Amino acid sequence: MYTLSVERDRYVLARGQSQTIDVQPGQATSDVKLKLQRTGVVSGRILDADGEPVSGVNVVASPSRPAKGVIRRSWSAITNDRGEYRVFDIAPGEYRVSATYAPRTRENRLRMQRRAGATADPAGEAYPTVYYPAALDVRQSTTVAVAAGAELHGFDLQLVRASGVRVRGRIMPSSGGAPPPVFQFVTLVPVNSQDAPLPAHDFLVRDAKGEFEFSGVMPGTYRLQLETGGLNESGHMSVRRILNVGVTDLEGIELTAGPPAILSGRVLAPEGRKLLPGLIVMLGSRDPGDNQGGGVAQVGVDGTFTIPQVTTGVYDVLLGTTGEGDDTYVGAIRIGDTDALQEGVHAGEGPLAALSIVLKANGAALECTAKDENGEPAPAAQVLVVPDAPRRQQAALFGECRTKADGTCKILGIAPGEYHIFAFPNGMEIDRRDPDALQPFEKSSEAVKLAEGERKSVSLKTPKVE
Repeated sequence: MYTLSVERDRYVLARGQSQTIDVQPGQATSDVKLKLQRTGVVSGRILDADGEPVSGVNVVASPSRPAKGVIRRSWSAITNDRGEYRVFDIAPGEYRVSATYAPRTRENRLRMQRRAGATADPAGEAYPTVYYPAALDVRQSTTVAVAAGAELHGFDLQLVRASGVRVRGRIMPSSGGAPPPVFQFVTLVPVNSQDAPLPAHDFLVRDAKGEFEFSGVMPGTYRLQLETGGLNESGHMSVRRILNVGVTDLEGIELTAGPPAILSGRVLAPEGRKLLPGLIVMLGSRDPGDNQGGGVAQVGVDGTFTIPQVTTGVYDVLLGTTGEGDDTYVGAIRIGDTDALQEGVHAGEGPLAALSIVLKANGAALECTAKDENGEPAPAAQVLVVPDAPRRQQAALFGECRTKADGTCKILGIAPGEYHIFAFPNGMEIDRRDPDALQPFEKSSEAVKLAEGERKSVSLKTPKVE
């Protein structure tokens, strides 16, 4: 099965107009139609708090109703020396226009450590995201309707100075008394802010004390990352943690980098069964908004696998296949004495014990049919099988399929239990790690209780894409 798309300058594929085609040997498919729409433009100027034009401001046109955890495309542009911006190739729809500015000393590029005795940057100089026409809260902003081929001008915004905070810390020496690495790179990356991103902050540490400092940090949730190493991959070490920044300075943060871990293990087939060919073990980050996984490995015919470079972090263990799958499902995942299905894999706390993935046979199956708001088949829709509490944290129990041209798909090997089944239209992605991401769509989901070996059919309706 293939999804057909088309690209052309200043045009975009009309929403919901993608086509899925089942290609069979010797079969010819014709009369496939794809509808294009002209894109639009939004332009204007960005002024600072004193009314002067500002260059280097990131202007974003984002969907007007960005549900939490929903990943949707935004369009952006950077202002020139006259403070002018022009966001182009925008798909028809309703948007919120925002401006985010980081002073040149703290924009998303390498920020060298200060020399001894140098004056610190003023922590109070910060610029919150401003939404059109003049709001600091997205809920008070005005939406902009972009019609097909529209050229919208005069959407000006003025920045506001606000009080940021400092985030200070120190890189602790690694165990064994090894000398400091050639570089130590600390970043503060905002998470869950796809609507109008907060500025990221970078710091390159180059002294034995290992001190780092970010100033002008706006309140929000960030991922604090440390990458260290020499000139070769074998000396690379890292650590990551989630940091909640409020209205007061954060002091005394200590980061200790660890070398990548080696994770080895085995997938155990049900008694009397062989493993499916093409099995893959993956480590996915548990942190919402973090797309940096821990690694992937092919499972051998004897069920063994090794992921050689697992950086510090907390990961979910996921099992995939390059084929269609069968009736087997994940019954248990253990790493040493820990239930990794529930707790995940914690890398960076010393050597990792062997991982064991136990498969069980005679799992349930679902025949899914997805339709759009008009009752028409929804091709290429994402159908998501989500376990109910208390198993919602167990990522390996989630199921997923993409619908064919007739809006149908099948999911095999589902663990017995209670689930909610969701269908999302093509082009709408959900970060299922976010506990609040699915809540707005519960009303359009279907509750299903599945027994061992049970086969059920479910009809689903995709939510309207705003």
